[in-house]
Amino acid sequence: MTSQRAMVLLSLDAEAVGSLKDGVNFQKNPEDRKCYIIYKTSNGLKACKNQCKHQGGLFIKDIEDLDGRTVKCTKHNWKLNVSTMKYVNPPDSFLQDELEVEILDDGGLQLIELSPIDPWLDDPREPLELQEGEVKVTYLTHACMELQLGPRRFMFDPWLTGPAFARGWWLLHEPPADSLDRLCAADLIYISHMHSDHLSYPTLKVLSERRPDVPIYVGDTSRAVFWYLEQSQVKLTNINVVPFGVWQNIDEDLRFMILMDGVHPEMDTCIIVEYKGHMILNTVDCTRPNGGRLPQNVDLMMSDFAGGASGFPMTFSGGKYSGEAAPLLFIIKIFFWACNTNKKKHNY
Repeated sequence: MTSQRAMVLLSLDAEAVGSLKDGVNFQKNPEDRKCYIIYKTSNGLKACKNQCKHQGGLFIKDIEDLDGRTVKCTKHNWKLNVSTMKYVNPPDSFLQDELEVEILDDGGLQLIELSPIDPWLDDPREPLELQEGEVKVTYLTHACMELQLGPRRFMFDPWLTGPAFARGWWLLHEPPADSLDRLCAADLIYISHMHSDHLSYPTLKVLSERRPDVPIYVGDTSRAVFWYLEQSQVKLTNINVVPFGVWQNIDEDLRFMILMDGVHPEMDTCIIVEYKGHMILNTVDCTRPNGGRLPQNVDLMMSDFAGGASGFPMTFSGGKYSGEAAPLLFIIKIFFWACNTNKKKHNY
């Protein structure tokens, strides 16, 4: 099975991006001549292929549309509202597949599509009947979950001790007293990305001292999950970097697949676990997991519970969004500068 990859369908430089008008914009890739639609509002950009889902016709401007949101197919007059990606003529028919819009540092953009878009459909399995207690899902703390799937114990994102984000974050919920024992007894561990509330070196240090050979699985992101492993001096001997969108078979009943995030494919991942044909989906911190295309009728879905993250409380003090925040941030920057300078001075 071929691994999933992010394909760049269209690139626009900063000047071309600046010339996009509000509403519908028709664009063509000069290399392969394929056509796309970019919809612009004050809230951002949306994009899709310029291809009708009915019979593959090309969309053009709909002169009957006064709001500048709808395009019309040249074959059979089907209409698509690009602001919602819903077909309005005929109504309640299709949803247009949306492409990822990646804004580049230089002001340009890229339209990106994950391929294949639904890799979990490869080698489908019929659900088998489960016995009572055969599957147990336990919330330990933060993003750390324990899945007991028959004889196997699968752990997600173990942050069970110590701080995260330069001591700015601490665990909100105290994990069970035996959580580290359960971690060390796991058959396999999945770590979604490099952020320290998911990749916890204080936790992994305990694991490495007791069971360094436990299988750990991460996605093949361009920004390596374990980029800091050597400097951390944590000794783990069984880290497996696996391709996206490929089933990893653990035994005849259990398999899993790691998928990339559509917005941050270089770093974020999510996971599908399948046991005896029953699917568990964990989107973790993904902004748009698998580009927004996810399996239907999963048996259990897990998602993040935070509306967003920041440096709070590291960079704030006093009243809500008070003027004291900026001076405190300045002090923190000076502190870290002094620490780094001291390290260089004494070579440690």
